[in-house]
Amino acid sequence: MSDPSPTLAPAFVHNLETCVGCHACVIACANENGLAPGRFWRQIVSFNPSHIPDLPVYHLSLACNHCLDAPCAEACPAAAIARDVRTGAVLIDDTKCIGCRYCSWVCPFDAPQFNSDAGVMEKCTFCNHRLLQKSQPACTSLCPTGALSLGTYGEKEGVSVSGFPKAEIRPAMTFLPMRGRSPQPVPPGTALPDESQIAAWMIPDGLSIPESKISLKSEGPLAIFSSVALALVAWFLASVRGEPAVVPGLFVVLGVLGIGLSTLHLGRKERAWRAVLNLRSSWLSREVLAYSLFIGMGWLSTAIFPQIGLIAWAAAALGVFLLIAIDNVYMAMARDWSAQLDGQASLLAAAFIVSVMTGNALMSGGTAVVRLYAFVDRIQRRRKNREGTRQPGWLSLFRLIIGLVVPAILWAADGGVSPAVLACVLLGEFADRLDFYDSLDITTPRRSMLLDQRSSR
Repeated sequence: MSDPSPTLAPAFVHNLETCVGCHACVIACANENGLAPGRFWRQIVSFNPSHIPDLPVYHLSLACNHCLDAPCAEACPAAAIARDVRTGAVLIDDTKCIGCRYCSWVCPFDAPQFNSDAGVMEKCTFCNHRLLQKSQPACTSLCPTGALSLGTYGEKEGVSVSGFPKAEIRPAMTFLPMRGRSPQPVPPGTALPDESQIAAWMIPDGLSIPESKISLKSEGPLAIFSSVALALVAWFLASVRGEPAVVPGLFVVLGVLGIGLSTLHLGRKERAWRAVLNLRSSWLSREVLAYSLFIGMGWLSTAIFPQIGLIAWAAAALGVFLLIAIDNVYMAMARDWSAQLDGQASLLAAAFIVSVMTGNALMSGGTAVVRLYAFVDRIQRRRKNREGTRQPGWLSLFRLIIGLVVPAILWAADGGVSPAVLACVLLGEFADRLDFYDSLDITTPRRSMLLDQRSSR
């Protein structure tokens, strides 16, 4: 979603020199919008709250930046986010939102927040009702130092700051520089303390370094759903090549189970049908539609019209597109980092499973090497980007040993594919999918500030 007249779009202007981090803007926003205690649409992210000598102290007042190329609106599968062309505000329609949280995964500024009571996403509205009345947003009108004000996009030349993620989405926010000091965290030649002290500077007392928004605990059903999807696609593609044949009843049961799992994380499950309403720009919408069509066409081609090869090939094409959509759903996220082959994770997993199911030794060996490389690369990048805070655990070892080493040994011993080989490969790929989810670090201002600090060490 792009604004056709960026020079006329309203934008926040934040003066780093005069902001004292008093949280008046945060309280003004909460009061104006009647937010429940403890729920906020605006946050203050402070650098060096402990006032370490020789380091600048500054505060960022952040909420939704109403980006001119808003990724939340592009990615929302329910078409629940749109721009008010009269004011430039990007708004969530809570009567359309399905509470899938995907908008918060593609936003690098941590703006959309999940309201567990209503089951929908919510965020700063730019005080759209006030803008329509030619008034200032509550946060800017009540800032006691005038550090946060309202201007127009590109009106003033701003500076880049640590804690404000760099993204090519044209956020409607301008930072004015600090006089005589760089807003970047570390002047050249500054001696840096150890990791625990760095965390203490950038995260206010009493708070820990924020974890990623995605975890196996919170998004386990989605990890299982995507695993079921790639296994079904692999099974069907292998059957098109001759073996093993798809069992229509089991295929449909597993397909319906996958659909059910995919709805468990929704805040408003009764609106799940809306997930296909943004096919124009949302890979999540494309994934949902492709999955449904693939299951339907796959069943038709095996149970009703097994003699019509065209239907089977159409279902196979839908399956491949489904895997492409699944991969793009995660590559569209605002991620701190990604492994080299994450963009083809589902396709490569399905190719490996198909090669094993069909007993193609050459293809199995080649795809196994690629899968091993992708797995090791992900572990190395995760260790580097998380500063070694998480070492490979039982899941990673299980994936390596059960999913790759044991199948190779069994294949060599048996002289071909056996049920044990296939079972180990499927278990290994499921473990790899869980490990993939464990590696999804979503960008936020607080995390960005920490990563900027680490990169300058």
